[in-house]
Amino acid sequence: MLIRTKRVILTAASAILALSGAALAHHGVTGRYDASNPIVLVGEVTATTFSPPHPIITVRVVSGDLPAYELGRKDEYFGPPVVRKEDVGAERVVELSPVRMFYDLEGRLKVGDRVTIVALRNCLPTHQLRSTWLRLSTGEVISYEGDWAPGVNGCS
Repeated sequence: MLIRTKRVILTAASAILALSGAALAHHGVTGRYDASNPIVLVGEVTATTFSPPHPIITVRVVSGDLPAYELGRKDEYFGPPVVRKEDVGAERVVELSPVRMFYDLEGRLKVGDRVTIVALRNCLPTHQLRSTWLRLSTGEVISYEGDWAPGVNGCS
């Protein structure tokens, strides 16, 4: 009976460790986000998800020009913000920091709204985009001052 109990406990502990590792990888904690090339996405919201594990915004990029206003949090980046040619006309999915201020956008941010997002690309597969900064069509900036994944100076 004691051996069986130990086996059950070890199996449960192994499952918990395996699942927690998957959760960390999903959230990008082990990611390497390229802060040398902050990506500017100016466009129209085509989809939103405000459920855990984190908010997600899909944007159809409509502009290839950098906006005239200040972009992002300068202390987060190693290089200047850029608009990539391959993004213009495409839809891009952006994960937001999993914090209350971004979840609170539910009901305020709707499909069709225009937004500006500064995102960083994960150097590791699946190369998802993540952001801690966005500007709503009203001009209001939503910016998380903390960070949930490390920025690196270029992907190598």
